[in-house]
Formats: sequence, C-alpha cells, structure tokens
Amino acid sequence: MATLFDAPQFIEDSPALAADERAHAAPTQAAVVFDNVGKVFADSRGVSTTALADVTLNVARGEVFGIIGRSGAGKSTLLRLVNGLERPSSGAVRVNGVSVVELDERGLVTLRRRIGMVFQHFNLLSAKTVRENIALPLKIAGVPKPAIDKKVDALLELVGLAAKRDAYPASLSGGQKQRVGIARALVTDPDILLCDEATSALDPETTQAILALLRDINRRLNLTVVLITHEMQVIREVCDTVAVIERGRVVETGPVWRVFGAPQHDATRALLRTLVHDLPADLAERVKPLADIAQGDARVLLDVRFTGDDARDPDLAGLASALSVEGSGVSFVHGGIDRIQGHAQGRLIVSAQLRASGRSALHAQIGALLERARRHANHVEVLGYV
Repeated sequence: MATLFDAPQFIEDSPALAADERAHAAPTQAAVVFDNVGKVFADSRGVSTTALADVTLNVARGEVFGIIGRSGAGKSTLLRLVNGLERPSSGAVRVNGVSVVELDERGLVTLRRRIGMVFQHFNLLSAKTVRENIALPLKIAGVPKPAIDKKVDALLELVGLAAKRDAYPASLSGGQKQRVGIARALVTDPDILLCDEATSALDPETTQAILALLRDINRRLNLTVVLITHEMQVIREVCDTVAVIERGRVVETGPVWRVFGAPQHDATRALLRTLVHDLPADLAERVKPLADIAQGDARVLLDVRFTGDDARDPDLAGLASALSVEGSGVSFVHGGIDRIQGHAQGRLIVSAQLRASGRSALHAQIGALLERARRHANHVEVLGYV
C-alpha cells in the first residue's frame, strides 16, 4: 500500500533548483481552485452542520494567499480540502489542475508529496534532533543518506538554523521550533506550502521573524503559500491576496491593500478593528452632534480616510490648507498612514475651527469644507463638534 512518504521526486542540488522547476510549470494555471465548494459534517446522531457553503476562490501560482476569519468560521476545513484530508460534500477542489476529489489513495499520496504543511504547535518529535526531524520524511521514503544530508543542510541554511542541527526541540525557542517545522515542510520540494495558524503560538517579535522567513521563501523558491489566521496583522505583513470567511462563506476577497483600505463587509471591518485608528475614548466622550450646535463658532471633527486607490501619496499639507478657514487653526488629532503593497492608506481625525454669524451659515461653511477636503482624500465625513 502506498504511504504519505513514498519516495518523492525531490531536487537534490538546492531549493533554488526546485523553484526554477516550479517557475516553468504552467505559469498561468492557478495553484489551487475552490469551485462552489460545500462541506457538511454529520455527528453520531445524524445532526448535520454546514462548515462551508458555496466557496469559490482561485489561488494564483507563486502568491501568498491568506484566509482569515474568526474561530469556527471554517478556515481549517478549507485548508484541509487542499491536501485531501477532508473531501468536499459538493463542488470541486483542484490543485495544479488536478481534481482532488477524483484521486484514489495512490493519487492522494502523490498530491501530498507536493504540498508542505506547517502547524500551529510545531509537531516535532522530542526524541529526535533538529536534523533528524527535518530528514524524517525523506528517511521514511528510503532516500539515500548522502542525498538526505545534502538536502537537510541546504534547508538548515535557508531557515537560519545551521548552528542548531544537533539540538533537541526542548532546547529551542518557539520561533526556532517553527523554523524546524518550515524546513521539514520544504524537504520534499513542495509546490504549495499550507500554514495552519503558524504564528499564533508565538510572541509578536518572533511572529515578525517567521513572517519575514515565509515571505523570503515565497520569493526565493517561487512557492505558493496558503495560510490561515485570525490575525489581520499577519495578513498585512505577508499576504498578496486575502479571503475573509464568515460562517463558512467567503464574504470578501481581493488584494490585501484594497480589502484593508476599503472593507466592504461587517466581518472584515470587525477583524480590522484592532488595526484601525478609532477615536480615543476621552475624545469620543466630548464629541456632540452638529444638530446641537447653539452658536455660530465651533471646532468640528472630521473623519478623513485614504483607501490607497490613488497612485499618489496623501497630500497632508494640501488637506490642512483646504480645511483652514480665514486663517483658523487645523489640528491632526489622531490616526496615521500605513503603506500596504505600495499603497498609502489610513485614517486621520482632524479638528477644524469654523467661524460663522449663525447656525445656517455654519452648516453652509461645513458643506464647503467637506467639498474642499474631498479633493485630497477618498472619504471625508463630519463626526461632530467639540
């Protein structure tokens, strides 16, 4: 019977050669396609639970594709469909043009040799050294020892663990353990790397280092990476494309900069809330609605947003000039501008002092103010006055 570790057709010389092989293989073909996929689970009592419904996604060859959602949204189920650990109840999953659901056991073995997997909790064997953990898939497959040694040494250099080759997992930090897991996933020269919450057990500094490693591997090896996470920070740092999944359905997808700059779904906005520059609580308590203005003068708070759709960077000097009325002061109260995939985007809370002879004149002045401000930003609205 075939096993998961039947001898792979791996490249001996270096990971870079494997990357060259991938780069010349059907470059226009999607690496992974989910075509109207549904997945229903039934418990021992026959009660059905829909984990996925009508999922349609294309993962381009060579990109880092992120799948994000809250706990229980269906992320892990979707990932397990790629390597056939789960079978769809409806629809089709194709990997490099091959329908996963149509593969027999031997076909699944062949498929899985081309798909690496990185786990949240590392899954290392405590009684084996770093080198032995990485080499294990090739050793089980019966690959000759000289070839194994050459391959493992190259991967140890790639993930920055050459000095730890003879160490045991107990002596490693969390980040080092995950580097071993990544090297082990790469040892059979996969076309696709699946990452299941690969950084959620790590501290922020280590997370940044692992994300940088994944991006470097993606670029150097032309490796397609599909990762699932519940952290928008991870998506922002490493992904090219993101799909937001909510209750088993994909509710939003697109380039990371576009989804971050102008989220369309409530689930996306909720996930982004930790990264958005919301109005500080002390200021929010002081903001009153415009309808309550009892006099002509007021300091108005504006919510100014940049989505990244413009090729140019935000013109903050021009914005400040547009918001100045008869030399009155303009203050940038809160917020910031980020760059994602070369697109500048963010949110600023701006305070502008207005002076008018009465309430109606003040409202007319606010309308004119908004018209001028919108020439310098993608979205401007009045939050109220203080």
